[in-house]
Amino acid sequence: MRIFIGILLAAILLSPLQQVRAIPFFDQLPKFKLRVQDDRELQDSLREEMEKLRKGSSALKSYDDPRDVARYERGTLEKLLRSRGYYDASVRLSVTDGEILYRVNPGPQYLIKSITIDMPGRLRRGFSGLPLQVGDPLVASKVLEGVKVIEKYLSDNACLLDIDVSYEAKVIHSEAAARLEYRVAPSPEVRVGEVRIEGLTSVEEDFLRGKLQIATGDCFSRNKIDAARLRLLRTNLIASANSEVSDPYGDLVDITFLLQERGHRTVKLGVGYTSDEGAGVSAGWEHRNVFHRGEKIEIESKVNPVQQSLEGKLLIPRFLHDKQNFSASVELSNEDRDTYTAESLTLGATVARKLSKHRTASVGTELKFSQVDEKVQEQPGTSRNENYRLLSFPLGLKWDTTDNPLDARRGATVAMEVKPYFDLSSSGSSFTKNTLVLTGYKTGTEMRYEPTLALRIKAGAISGASNFDIPADERFYAGGGGSVRGYGYQELGPRVLIAPRTPGDPPRLSDSIGGRGLSEISIEGRFRFSDTWGGVLFVDGGNAYADPQPDFSDLFWGAGIGVRYFTSFAPLRLDVAFPSTSARG
Repeated sequence: MRIFIGILLAAILLSPLQQVRAIPFFDQLPKFKLRVQDDRELQDSLREEMEKLRKGSSALKSYDDPRDVARYERGTLEKLLRSRGYYDASVRLSVTDGEILYRVNPGPQYLIKSITIDMPGRLRRGFSGLPLQVGDPLVASKVLEGVKVIEKYLSDNACLLDIDVSYEAKVIHSEAAARLEYRVAPSPEVRVGEVRIEGLTSVEEDFLRGKLQIATGDCFSRNKIDAARLRLLRTNLIASANSEVSDPYGDLVDITFLLQERGHRTVKLGVGYTSDEGAGVSAGWEHRNVFHRGEKIEIESKVNPVQQSLEGKLLIPRFLHDKQNFSASVELSNEDRDTYTAESLTLGATVARKLSKHRTASVGTELKFSQVDEKVQEQPGTSRNENYRLLSFPLGLKWDTTDNPLDARRGATVAMEVKPYFDLSSSGSSFTKNTLVLTGYKTGTEMRYEPTLALRIKAGAISGASNFDIPADERFYAGGGGSVRGYGYQELGPRVLIAPRTPGDPPRLSDSIGGRGLSEISIEGRFRFSDTWGGVLFVDGGNAYADPQPDFSDLFWGAGIGVRYFTSFAPLRLDVAFPSTSARG
């Protein structure tokens, strides 16, 4: 059994203890049945809406008597029916043995008899139309969608100081119909005059002006102002971004952005534990505005019985281009693994460019000085101590549509890296390390506990050199947290026979020596029991191979369960996993 825990100490100190008891594992509301006369489709739709509303209603959970619940939900059903155009619907209820039965007679669905749009003619020209027409049912969601369509059209094609679209539906009960009218409130059309930024103390103003994308003479648009505020907040330098629009003078208005800078320095402390590496601590410090234009310096140290590291990073945003970042790093590392020990100094620099909303490409260079003492060699009983000077040129491409990088619930990623290495020491060897990682997330937001199916596939291949000509700390290994839970860190991979220490004893297999091929797959089912607590069931498979071709048919499998505590920044995790078989066969 392997245990994997990830904890941030600050989160423990800040988390309210009273939330621990808010874990609704069992639904206490009475069961219900719903019958709609002569309309099975409407019946299923209303049932889904009722179940969704039950999950999020705090008022319902305050009722102990099923009859009180039934009366409350009858009002909800009547509102739902009206929102679908059933203005003559009736709902009867009965409560038997704590179970509620709702009988619905929907009556006729009201249809739209006429649609008018009260909009100045100069604005009406070019309007392509609404998402509903005469003869359609009077459905509230479609009516509201019409409001949004008109608002978007005006925002994209007019310079109105204020966009105010309202509607009125006049119901005609005798005809089971309605007249629908949209109204656009009068407003002057203006352009942007002066653009000001106030409230800055250390960030240079011209750096943030590049984020506004609003200039004097532009057509006025409140959507553009909202987008500019969002871009300012995403710099991670601004705590709040408000805006003020002056009264019109002539056909101009001035825009003032009122900003408040956030603290630019952060200290981080963390603790963690895995059953194969033991307890570990981490500490870090970062400054997000070193040279007053959003440049970030980050220093982080991690220590556990197996690995110790100290890393410094510098990030320069908008490097020679608005969508391009430059990063530089230096890292000191010491590893003491079962099959090797390694001390290294790594210097690196990378330029990353955002090609589109979801695609990012990167190119860089890295120089690594290392001393690797490999304890297991091709000839049993021998060891080798080598010094390496590896120069590499990593190339990366990433496609990312996930909704949250720290706790994704929907979307997918594809990340590929090609990393050629050249040894500048006397050996002069070279090899290329290739990795591909695919992830996907799908959440049933309408289902109980909002289950998320998460899938991760990773493949790797190293070409150009034999296994023992590649430094041990650059080969592929499998096992441990983030790989195959249930097995120890780097426990899986090719092994060699070791000669017996005592004559007459059989030879034994070494620990994993690492390989040139890697295959991993992980499937998780995640569940949210409340806003703060969740659980996970998972199955992981993986292996490393002496040959560079990944092989998904020869995997070691681990399975387990986990608990998640959701904080405002990322979930805290506790996983317990079991291997399917011994890594030594």
